Amino acid sequence: MNGSRDVELYGPIGDAVKRIAPYVETDPVGIYAACLSMWSMAIGNRVFMDAGRRRSPLVSTALVADTGTGKGVSLEASRHIMAESIGRDIELRETSGLTSGAALVDHVYRQMVKTEEAYGIADTRVLVIEEEWREILERTSRDSSFTSKIRHCWDCATLRNTTKKKSENDVPQEVRNARVVFHTHITPSDWRKFVSFTDAAGGSFNRILPIALDDVPLLRKRKLPPVDTTRLIDAWDWASSERHVMQLTTSADNLNWVLRRGERVLLKALPAHQGDFVARTAEQTTRVAALLATSEGTDRITRAHMNAAVTFVRHSVRTVLDLTKDGPGKKAKATPEDRVLAELGRHPGGMRSAVLQRASGALAHDLQSMEERGLIMHREIKDGPGRPVKLYQLIGKSGLLPRPAPGKAMPSAGSVNPFLMALQSA
Repeated sequence: MNGSRDVELYGPIGDAVKRIAPYVETDPVGIYAACLSMWSMAIGNRVFMDAGRRRSPLVSTALVADTGTGKGVSLEASRHIMAESIGRDIELRETSGLTSGAALVDHVYRQMVKTEEAYGIADTRVLVIEEEWREILERTSRDSSFTSKIRHCWDCATLRNTTKKKSENDVPQEVRNARVVFHTHITPSDWRKFVSFTDAAGGSFNRILPIALDDVPLLRKRKLPPVDTTRLIDAWDWASSERHVMQLTTSADNLNWVLRRGERVLLKALPAHQGDFVARTAEQTTRVAALLATSEGTDRITRAHMNAAVTFVRHSVRTVLDLTKDGPGKKAKATPEDRVLAELGRHPGGMRSAVLQRASGALAHDLQSMEERGLIMHREIKDGPGRPVKLYQLIGKSGLLPRPAPGKAMPSAGSVNPFLMALQSA
C-alpha cells in the first residue's frame, strides 16, 4: 500500500507535520491523520456543516500498518503538535477501551452530565483513541450495537442506552448531538480479519478513514523539535470564540458536485463488498476540507482546501481498496448479495432465477433490488411450454464496468475510481 507521499500536508497542521517529519521514524501522513481527528473533536461543538447546526466536520481515522512501522510514533508526534492549541481539550476528553455500545453511550453521557453540572454546558465531545483496535473489534464483534453507535457518532445523532433498569436509581441515558471521534491503530492482517464486511454493509466503516503508512528510514537520533503553532493557536481562539457554519466557495462547490457524481459512478463500478467502504467519499472530503479551513481561522471552504482534502481521502480510498480486494474472508459471513455475484461470476452465460436463488440463498426481492441498483440484469427466455423464465447475468454491456465476483481480481484503483480521476483533471 503506497501513495502517502501524494498527500498534500496543508495549512498550519501540515506545516507543523513537515517541520517534525525529519526527526521521527514514521510516515508523516500518519501524524497528519491523527492531528486532523484531534482537531475535529476539539472544534466539534463550535463548527457546523449546515445552518441547522447539527452536523460537525468530525473525521475519524485508522492508521493501518504492520507492527513497528510507526503508528505509536505518529500519535506521540501529533500530541506534540497539538499541545499548545487543543492539548487541554484532548486531555479532558480522551478515552479508550470502550468495548460495547452501552459502554460508549455511558461514557459520553457521564461526561455530558459532569460538564453541565460544572460549567452549565452539556459537552458531548469525546476522542476515542485505540492503539490496539484489534482487541476492541474482537470484543465488540459480540455486540451488534457498537457499530451502530459508530454510525450515530459520525452523524452527530442521538445516542441512547436501552438496557433495563437494575435499580430505582438508574435513569435512561440519552445523549443528543453526540460529537465522538475515533483514532485507531491496526495491522493490515488484523483489519482483514476483524473488520466485518457485514457491518461495513450497514455503513459503519465508511465513516472511518483507513490510512496506510509507508516505511521510512531509520534515524540515528530521534527527538521531537519545538514547533511554532502560533497560527493554529490563533485558529483555535477563532473557532472557540463563537459558533461557525461552513460555506463552500463557488469553485469549491463545483468540485464537490463533481466528487458526488464520481462517487455515484464509483459505487456502481466496484463490487458491493468494496463499495460499502467508500460510500461516503465525497462527504468525507468536504469534512476534511472544512477542518483545513478552520485551521486557518476561516469558515470559507475554498478550492485549495478541497484539493488538499482530496489527496488525503484519495489515499484512504486506495488503502481500503487494497485491504478489501480479496473480499470477505473466512471469518466474515457472505451475504446473499455476495453469493449472487459469486454464482453469476462462475456462470457468465447466466443463471435461471430459481437456480440462482437456490444456489445463493437470495430471494426474489433481493434480485430485484440488485437489478434496480445496476448490479445485475435479466432477460426473459422461453424454451418450452409455460411462462417465460428470468435469466440473470452480471452487467457487462450496459455502460457500467463489470462487477467481479468476490475474491476475483479487479481493475486497479485508478482505472475504476472516478473520484481519483476527477481530482486529477480538476
